[in-house]
Amino acid sequence: METKGLKVLAAAAIAATVLAGCGSGGGNDGGNGAANTASDTKTTNNAGNAAGNAATQADSGPSWKKDTSPFTFTQYFYGNWASNYLWKDQYAMKLATEKTGITIDRKLATGNDEDYLNTMIASGDLPDTIMLDWNNPAVTKLIKNGMVYSMDELMDKYAPDLKKMLDPDMVKYHSIDGKLWYLPNFYETKDRLTSGVPITPIRPWFIRSDIYKAIGSPKIETTDDLTNALKQAKAKFPKISPVGVEFFDVAKIGFEGSLSMDYLIDSFSPKLLEDRVKADKQIVEYPMRNKGFIDAFRYMSQLSRDGLFDPQLLIYKQEQYEEKLYGAQYAVASQFMNGMYTQYNPKIESTLGKDQKYQALGGVKANGQDPRYPASRLMGWQGFFITKAAKNPERIIRFLEYAWSDEGQLDFRYGKEGETYDMVDGLPQYKPEVQELMLKDNSAWYAKYGFTASTLLWRAGKLWDDASTRDFKKDQPDQFAAAKELEKYNFDNYSLGMENLEPDGSSPEGVINAKIKDLWNKTIPKLILSKTDAEFDGIYNDFIGQMDQVGAEKVEKVMWQRHLQDLEKKGIQ
Repeated sequence: METKGLKVLAAAAIAATVLAGCGSGGGNDGGNGAANTASDTKTTNNAGNAAGNAATQADSGPSWKKDTSPFTFTQYFYGNWASNYLWKDQYAMKLATEKTGITIDRKLATGNDEDYLNTMIASGDLPDTIMLDWNNPAVTKLIKNGMVYSMDELMDKYAPDLKKMLDPDMVKYHSIDGKLWYLPNFYETKDRLTSGVPITPIRPWFIRSDIYKAIGSPKIETTDDLTNALKQAKAKFPKISPVGVEFFDVAKIGFEGSLSMDYLIDSFSPKLLEDRVKADKQIVEYPMRNKGFIDAFRYMSQLSRDGLFDPQLLIYKQEQYEEKLYGAQYAVASQFMNGMYTQYNPKIESTLGKDQKYQALGGVKANGQDPRYPASRLMGWQGFFITKAAKNPERIIRFLEYAWSDEGQLDFRYGKEGETYDMVDGLPQYKPEVQELMLKDNSAWYAKYGFTASTLLWRAGKLWDDASTRDFKKDQPDQFAAAKELEKYNFDNYSLGMENLEPDGSSPEGVINAKIKDLWNKTIPKLILSKTDAEFDGIYNDFIGQMDQVGAEKVEKVMWQRHLQDLEKKGIQ
């Protein structure tokens, strides 16, 4: 999988999956110390008093307790959609400040994330910390230009206990030139695929329940079945858009263009990842050379020709798409699993009625093939970087020790025992009022509690992972059933070595890759809006010619080398 800044807005997806219990299964630490949080940590009624009273600590114990005086550090978060993650007056944010004295002044980009990030790096005007996709090309610039600290030097000097907490496989995989330059958010341990709640690695497609019933609840098992269902929906509900997909932007999402396209791509090209590897030529091909990959876009073009796809979706911003989804204005819509069941459906039910909620479609076959969804333990979403501009890197690395600890993880996810959660059969469980708000109004829950949003350093831990699985089955049976239905199409792609393939953005091949991504971004609308297969083929062939002309094969050779490096980092070869 290439760099997909916003694909890990599947991190909005992934981030929200924590709410549904989709935390990783297992963990080396086992979460054993978390249940003792309340008795181990001295707290007071307000952050100011806590910070003052704890300004000096004994040398023994966690390093973050040595100084809990008030301290604020700035942080840029790559993802201007992430307003839920801003520190305001949420419960979890106040709890972190109360314990550590730390406040995070978290900022989002104004305008385009990529432009904002590149301008920030070029000017050297950096915040204290950055949350950035670990495989973003800008990471190389930050490291090579000496703009960030290595975690090793800061941990060795100020927080040696943090180093002991880190999973050795994670350190090995994410180290660059022998050093760990960031802490990866949402790295999962190797047992993820066999424990925890079911993984849904794609954005599923959903159908509005009342529309599905009105057209006779037909079986939708193939792409042809899906087309026929959309045609029937349009005939019976002419004011409703037949299909809704999320925004298109290759630079942010990756070569599939839209997060919604994976559902189709993995049907039309179920062995895409394997097929891209050409060992005889020692290249990893661009997916745009793959027939099945392109057939997914041909399918979208056919929907457009049949009047089932609104061309406005090609230029919609995410907010515009979401507004129509909240209004149940699509017969079939794409969205990440947890978002649909805990964010959109509850709002639709409260404003429009239960009958207009969405239900997940199963996987659809294309050309007689079952879909295959690449599912693996996550190699991490964003990395937490400490820049050389940081006013006090010592306090920041010690705060990370708190955030990574069992105590910090439990605070981040559940809050205070007896106040926002209780221990039930040895596992944390939200108080009824907290759980009810989470399930009925996810946005309000975030705004009030901020759980899973404060430190943004998820990690595996048996205590909370087992609790999440229990709650997911009990409180969200519809989502659990849908996830289980889709899970049968998952396959473990970890050993394929297809993480982080794209060349460094500053390299000659990186420049070529950026040009190809821009060409492809401009080609996608033309393909989808083509009027005939002949026109589609002409546009596609022109694109391939341009791609080759700017030097695609040079990039494909680099992707082969990075493929081998990924296998080596994973200990596969």
